[in-house]
Formats: sequence, structure tokens, C-alpha cells
Amino acid sequence: MARAANILYLASAMLFVASGIALATMTRPAVQIVPPVMPEALSHGLMPIAMAAPAATLPQLYVQPQSLLMWALLIALWGLLLLDGIQQYRQPADGPRNPARLPLTCCLAVGAIWPWIVTVNTPVAILGALMMLCAALSGAIQARGQARAAPGFLAGWSLALGTATVATLIGAPLSLTTPQAALLAILPGAVIGLIAQDRIGPSISFSLALIWAFCAVAVSTMGSSPGVALAAIIGISGMGVVLVRAAT
Repeated sequence: MARAANILYLASAMLFVASGIALATMTRPAVQIVPPVMPEALSHGLMPIAMAAPAATLPQLYVQPQSLLMWALLIALWGLLLLDGIQQYRQPADGPRNPARLPLTCCLAVGAIWPWIVTVNTPVAILGALMMLCAALSGAIQARGQARAAPGFLAGWSLALGTATVATLIGAPLSLTTPQAALLAILPGAVIGLIAQDRIGPSISFSLALIWAFCAVAVSTMGSSPGVALAAIIGISGMGVVLVRAAT
């Protein structure tokens, strides 16, 4: 049974990586955050020229990289997950009774599917993002004490992407601008990260992944949306304190 569970975990990691590569290499819009168009402007045919080009949403910055830093984050995540899956198949970190295996497998399976249905069914996509986030945090906490970087790194990336997705999809009906959605995503994400790091323990991979993600967002949007970059920098500052605490 344990061997079958390890094979399933490795298969889910491979599925997640394959899905991520497919998403990341799809045609993606250039980063540009434009102000919302006033109804009066639309009625007079005064749509800004910038609106004619597609604009990247906040979650797209995580799954469809717009900078080398975000590409490096995804490649590191994929590499860690594949190596961890192979290692768990060959020599499980906690023997047959590994409590982290089930939530991590669920996280990877759900994470491979829900980004593809964002434009098809928003409520299901939000539910998928939350399920992935909760499973990743649970897996990282259950893996406390194991010499594994992948669970914490996955949880940090999932927290960044999950909060960005939920904030963006909820903010759309409220007519929130992208910088406002970024604040709604990054600041609570940093607070959740602070609490989660205490539960995860001294492993720094969780905080490192979250800081890396915020840095990549700041770099990707520095020229096009200073508001989003500022929110990311605030999140980096908060998680920097958490990282130092975990490291010491």
C-alpha cells in the first residue's frame, strides 16, 4: 500500500509539472496594468489604446512567467517536486506511515487541473485554488522534521498563487483595480505565511519560496504597475523577518 501511495505521489508530481510547463509556454500577454475604463469614455468611443492589447492578470504572473526571476522560481519548484517524488519512491522520508504524502498528492493533483478552468467556471477555480493552498500547507506542516525542501517550497508558491487567484477573481465583480487586488492578495498572504512558518518549523524553504514569488512579481510589474510592485515589496519585508526567525 505504501509503495502504491508513493507511486501515486510521483505520478501527481509529474502531472503537476507537465501541466505547469504547458501553461507557462502558452502564448501569454505582455505585462501591462491599465486603469479601468470609465463608462463615459466607452460611450464616446474613447477606449485607451493600451486597452486594445491584452493585459496579464496577477495569477498569470505566477503560472505564465513574464520575467527570468519567475521562470527560475517555477523551474526550481518543478525540479524540487520531481526529485522529491523520486526520493519518496526510492526511500520514503517517514517510512510507510507518512502523513504528508496524502495532502501533498491532493495538492499536486488539484493544482494540475484548476488553472485550466479559470475562464470556464470561476467558483470551481476559486475552490480549486483554496483546496490546493490548504493541502499544500497541511502537507508542509505534516512534513515538519523531515529533511525535505519540496513540501515547504510548494506551500510557499501555492500560498502566493492561491491568494492572488482568489483576490483577483473576487475583486473582478467589485471592480477592484489590479494594484488593489494585489494588496488584497499579498498582505493577507504575508500574514498567513507568518503564522504558517511557525507551524512548519525551522525549514526555510516555505518563506524562501514566498519571498521569491513576491520578488518576481515586483520585478515583473515594476515598470507597468508601481502599485503592484509596492504591495509585493511590503510582502517581502514581512516575510523577510519570518525567514530570519526560521533560519535562526
